[in-house]
Amino acid sequence: MIRTLLAAVTLVAASALAAGEVLAAPLVTNGSFTEGADGRPTAWRTEAWAQDASTFGWDSNKDGTGQVSITSPVPNDARWCQSVPVEPGATYRVSAQVKTKDVGAVTAGALIAIEPRIADTRDIRGTQDWETLEVTAKAGTETAWDVCLRLGSYANLNTGTAWFTDVDLVQLRPAAARSERRWSLTPSALGLAPPASWHEVASPIAGGLLLAFGFGIFGGHRKRS
Repeated sequence: MIRTLLAAVTLVAASALAAGEVLAAPLVTNGSFTEGADGRPTAWRTEAWAQDASTFGWDSNKDGTGQVSITSPVPNDARWCQSVPVEPGATYRVSAQVKTKDVGAVTAGALIAIEPRIADTRDIRGTQDWETLEVTAKAGTETAWDVCLRLGSYANLNTGTAWFTDVDLVQLRPAAARSERRWSLTPSALGLAPPASWHEVASPIAGGLLLAFGFGIFGGHRKRS
């Protein structure tokens, strides 16, 4: 019985690693928008190219679910954002559920953006039911990202309404370990077999000294008769 359980656990772990999954806690706070006060969800802020041109909404439902929305009656670039810590050099996946209504078809629609200008998901335009958006990105030297739920983008102002929920950010791979190369003069580092005994070390040294005396290196130059 115990062997069967261990085999099952090993199989699940191997499958998760093969799929690029890491069993880690989500890094986004209040990603389902179930917590908040004074009409705003906890840990989230709003930004926009024209702040007064869009309406930001938040709904926390009795069934334990929540969502935020952006409505832009005139072209705008508006977003809900949260700052999250990241490990330099690590790889992450960000995802969310997104729904749209009457979003313009010409410029960027509803999307998830990792700022500052790290990566974007594909965007959703028109009127669409809930679907998943996700993108994978690797951190550079930065230690924090802004995860932004966006309607429109830089130089891509748009109109319509977008809803977002179930925002998640997980680490897929940690930063690669940095190896430090150290120089060594040990026999193994030089590709030589280590001496088996003190005698093997002392003999060549003694022989060298005797040879040196024989050539008169330590005795100076002899006077000519």
